[in-house]
Amino acid sequence: MILAGLWVGVMATRAEEAKPSKFPNGELSSRSFVDQSVLVSKFTTEQYAHQSSMCIVKGIGYVVYQCNETTPEENKAGQVARMAIFNILNPTATATWVDVAQVGDASPDFTVGGTFVSAPMVYHLDDQTLRVFYTGRVNGDNVPAYRVFYKDYDIPSGKLSEVKAARCTIAKDSTQVMDLAVPAVQSQLDFLFGAGFGDQFTKGISTACDFVEFDGQLYSTIQIKNSEEGVTRLLTNILMRSSDHGATWELLGAPDPRLLTSEVKILAEPAMTQDSKHIYLHLRTNVVEGGYVLSKASKTDLYAFDAPVKKWTYGIGRPTLVNFGSPIGMVALFTAPSVSMGGASVTRNTCDVVLIDRSYSRYERAFSITDYNAVNTPFMCLYRDEVYVSYSTGRRRLIPKFGTSEIVFSKLRREYFVKSQ
Repeated sequence: MILAGLWVGVMATRAEEAKPSKFPNGELSSRSFVDQSVLVSKFTTEQYAHQSSMCIVKGIGYVVYQCNETTPEENKAGQVARMAIFNILNPTATATWVDVAQVGDASPDFTVGGTFVSAPMVYHLDDQTLRVFYTGRVNGDNVPAYRVFYKDYDIPSGKLSEVKAARCTIAKDSTQVMDLAVPAVQSQLDFLFGAGFGDQFTKGISTACDFVEFDGQLYSTIQIKNSEEGVTRLLTNILMRSSDHGATWELLGAPDPRLLTSEVKILAEPAMTQDSKHIYLHLRTNVVEGGYVLSKASKTDLYAFDAPVKKWTYGIGRPTLVNFGSPIGMVALFTAPSVSMGGASVTRNTCDVVLIDRSYSRYERAFSITDYNAVNTPFMCLYRDEVYVSYSTGRRRLIPKFGTSEIVFSKLRREYFVKSQ
């Protein structure tokens, strides 16, 4: 494994020789980042592991992801939401796992049905409680990802609460509270863009965005899509905010996918940032020509997003951003075209590490990270002035094309970007 990791790093570094970086340790970054990545998913039993999110509390990492022990394919019967818990100084040796959510979970009011749950996202409510959101269905729902549920994890006791249904308000009417489910999201789209617009989005919702706290409230988005013959063709994200830690959300505005010039109109899996005047959504279009786009809304009118503007190439995988603070600033990981490295190829083995200025006008590639086994859907987490990353990879090649059989944990070191003194 060590030799394999070194080989991956060397090949990744060679792939970057044609595009020299001005950053002092850029030529070492891909090798170091990949070599230091360690397994945190329960690979001894899982055939599939993907879509991680992460928080760190008092030196303990909590990585939530979806996985399956019966098939290597995504969103199939048996898929559960699982959480890896580990000491960040020695992840693999200390990792334990908790199944957060699965079909059959019950409350006094409903039972989660269907064959799988999906899209888990973890929110660090406080140093005692984590709140994990995910999607699923109950009896009578017509798509698998029909509504949003959540559970609380009590850190001191290691116990989970019973499943609860997330709720929401729409159309600026705080008096009417309903389930955060497909009908509510469709109705909000009608409110934003005209009657009947929401009816196009019939294939389910997803908790795809991280949680950002500012101005005394919690913000995220809810994603909704349509697809034809299993291929997503239309998708957007609605901004939402909460004053009760995500139990109830107020649905706000959404970028309009019709403003994209490509045939496929996807505005997916946003990373969110904000400043004194605006909220920004960094989204993927899932087509090469569309790239990664930026759409913003003024804090004085969170129901109106401007037209998405292309900021970076490719736009295939989930973006993730973090602010390192001075002197580095904002750093993004954007999926880049895969590097040919021989053997079986994977679709997402490379990410560009991109520096973004405060005005969002200058995007500058610092270096690229290439993992022979895939660096898929990375998620960055800032903890004590350092940035940690979880991502999906595919060391066992259970489905050779996709890196979705393990979740690994690594660190994006500050010294990659700043000069040694």
